[in-house]
Amino acid sequence: MLRQTLPLLFPGLLVGCGGALAEVEGTAGGIQWGSSEFVYVGARYVVISAVEVDCRDIDWVDRNYDEGVKPTETNTSLLQFTFASGDAVEQGKFAIAQGGQVQSTIITISGDVFNEYNASAGTLSVDSVEDEGAATGSFDAVTFEDGTLSGTFTAEWCVNLKP
Repeated sequence: MLRQTLPLLFPGLLVGCGGALAEVEGTAGGIQWGSSEFVYVGARYVVISAVEVDCRDIDWVDRNYDEGVKPTETNTSLLQFTFASGDAVEQGKFAIAQGGQVQSTIITISGDVFNEYNASAGTLSVDSVEDEGAATGSFDAVTFEDGTLSGTFTAEWCVNLKP
C-alpha cells in the first residue's frame, strides 16, 4: 500500500533531476518536435534533445562541426543554441544568425548519416541563468531551411558542455 501511495504524496520523485523541460512547437531538420525532458545548459550552450540523452553523453557538442564528419557515434536529434563570445550562456534577448552573437543548429545522426541544419533567423530570450545551475527562457521563429521552431525551456546544468 505504501509503495502505491508514495507517487501520489511525492510526485517529484518521478521527475528527472532538476526538472528540465522544453516545449518545442514546429518541424525542422526533418523532426516533428514536442516535449523533452533532456534539456541542458553549460558553457556557451543550451541543448534540447528530441531523444533520451544523459549529460555525460553530450560532451561532443561544439560551435562548429566538420562537414560530413559525425561528432559522435550515438544516434541523436538535438537543437542547440550557441553563444559566440565568452564561455557562458547570458541573460537577455538575442537575434539568431550564423556568425552572430547567438546561432542555432539542429544536429541529426542516424547510423552513418549526419546532418547539420543552421538557423537563418529567430530570437532567443534567456530569462534567468544561474552559475552552474538552471537556465530558463524561450525562443521564437527560429527559422531553418525546412521549418520554424518556437518554444520554452528550463535547462539543467551539464558539466560536460565545454567552451
